[in-house]
Amino acid sequence: MEKFLIINTSFFGDILLTSPLCRNIKNIFPRSHITFITNKPFADAALYLDGVDKVTIYDKKGKHRGVAGALKFYYEYKTFFAEGFNAAFVIYGNERGIILSRLLGAKKVYAENNGPLRIFLSNKKIDYHGLQRVQERNTVLLEQYTDLPLKNIPMLYKPPQQVFREAFSLLQQFSISPAAKKYICLCTVSKRTEKDMPVQICAALVEKLHAAGYRILFLGAGSRAADYSSQLLRYTDKYIDLTNRTSIPLLAAVLKLSMGLISVDTGTMHLGLALGIPVLSLFYVFDKAHIAKWAPDPNLYNTIILTKDKCSCEEIFDNIMRLTSNNK
Repeated sequence: MEKFLIINTSFFGDILLTSPLCRNIKNIFPRSHITFITNKPFADAALYLDGVDKVTIYDKKGKHRGVAGALKFYYEYKTFFAEGFNAAFVIYGNERGIILSRLLGAKKVYAENNGPLRIFLSNKKIDYHGLQRVQERNTVLLEQYTDLPLKNIPMLYKPPQQVFREAFSLLQQFSISPAAKKYICLCTVSKRTEKDMPVQICAALVEKLHAAGYRILFLGAGSRAADYSSQLLRYTDKYIDLTNRTSIPLLAAVLKLSMGLISVDTGTMHLGLALGIPVLSLFYVFDKAHIAKWAPDPNLYNTIILTKDKCSCEEIFDNIMRLTSNNK
């Protein structure tokens, strides 16, 4: 049985974008075992990716912080991973991940890295065949190991059944029946202010959706989302605020039961895509390179992409109605 290691200690959306790599591994090596090392806050993002067998937590802002923390991680797990791995794939060429892969016994290590640590890699310069999207470039890492052409397949996130019971319970607190398919999820906040939906446009959209008979669930995590919701309340209260009220699996269940998602370019957008629900993807940063790298492929996902110049309240409303018309 082939054993593979994936190291991705980046953010929520980055973890999800590794899903096609995992799925391609399982397509080629159905009996393989995939271990995924990821940053502590996003362990649940990796845990329920299709194809992942084991998640190991790297607490990079806690006990595994810095060089000393990396050594601590190695000594914690060197016995557990004593059998090593056939190959390791280090996302974004993280130097710490490259070294750990070798220390943990990976026979081959694949990553995009042009620094001194290239000596530890098994690949030469990678030919991405002109591909720009992150999920596709992640998958090309496997091509270095197999020399086989790989499939461009969608992300797939599979939340456990028990969280759907939690989601039903949560929604019932607001007199929402998932079976009625009359609620739309809204995520307007990212890690970067320039990627966020302007509050006044959000308020107008909430009012328009509410007038059309829909319930609106505002989704977000962290202080920025909480601050945004406080600002939004100055203009409208016609929404349900779920900021900081869901785990990643519970968020996935709430999304899966909804009519669809309106989201800016952030991890929640990628989660909706990975669940296969209708997603209206809003890109307020829309230079050519950014769109090429991060925007979803409409051939793989049930999505419409709107850039900043087309993100008026009316256009967002019209497009989410069009997108969700078959999901009622």
